[in-house]
Amino acid sequence: MSDSPLRRSFLFGRQATPDDQWSAFLAKLGRACRGSVKLIAEHQAYLNPLQLDDVIQARRICQTHEVVLALEGLPLPLVDQSRHTLWVQAGSAWGSLLPLGDTGLWRVDAGCPMAGAQAAGLLGSQWPAHMTNVAQWFAQACRQQPLQQTRLSDHVVSIDWMLPDGTIEVFGAFGNSDSQPLRSLAAQKIVPKLFELSMLPELQAAAVADHRGVWPLQYHLDALMNPEAVNLGHCFVGHGGSLGWLVAVTFRHTDQPMEPAHSQRTVSEQSTECTESTVLAKSRGFEIDQAIKHALDPDRVFLSLLQQTE
Repeated sequence: MSDSPLRRSFLFGRQATPDDQWSAFLAKLGRACRGSVKLIAEHQAYLNPLQLDDVIQARRICQTHEVVLALEGLPLPLVDQSRHTLWVQAGSAWGSLLPLGDTGLWRVDAGCPMAGAQAAGLLGSQWPAHMTNVAQWFAQACRQQPLQQTRLSDHVVSIDWMLPDGTIEVFGAFGNSDSQPLRSLAAQKIVPKLFELSMLPELQAAAVADHRGVWPLQYHLDALMNPEAVNLGHCFVGHGGSLGWLVAVTFRHTDQPMEPAHSQRTVSEQSTECTESTVLAKSRGFEIDQAIKHALDPDRVFLSLLQQTE
């Protein structure tokens, strides 16, 4: 007797399809999270978390079912448009900002509205209107701008960051000015890799030779290049939603709120201003960015790296 697909299905069970996996993902997510989950497209859903644990659970379930976890409001890279995606709101349900005594420091949750951070004098008024909360600001700020020209070090002291394995780590000053050692094994494995990549000769040459305010990578390894002012938290600014999840930022209050170093230009516009040495670095720039992405998010839990043409 022929072994028909119907008979095999009866004997061994029907093989799960991608849509079955998607349905199972949505059901599991709905049970695990207090916040609402809704379907917004055939292969896209939306989570409005009511507590940080909702995001923690969503990350775990996304990893299990190979679903992309994406911060609401960010662009979806072309390579991810065929994948199942969960858009997650930044956490406005607990998005507060609090002064830390009389230290001049403020802890600001990722879901805090930009208007709140601006009213507290932590961020200026010149940021683009589409940045509606601190998480979106942190994901898109300072892209392809050398950090030394952004005054980021004057304002951002440290970040609370969720790595793609679910570890929450505090990243801040490192080395001689280290104020808090790395607590997690995951961070202790990742940080040496970032330092190794920052020492690539072509990247070091580009950092020294560029005089026109263009950083050749999408990720900020230049945060590690000044041994007197290394700050691991600054590596993640402008991450585009692809390296992990911002939980909170600790700001230093200054007389001048942080503003963009210059207008937010497109990648193609910035590329025309590169020096020859920076162009040479850019020929390997995407490869270096991919190495950073792989080191921090090997299972592709978060958004993919944006191509320069997107």
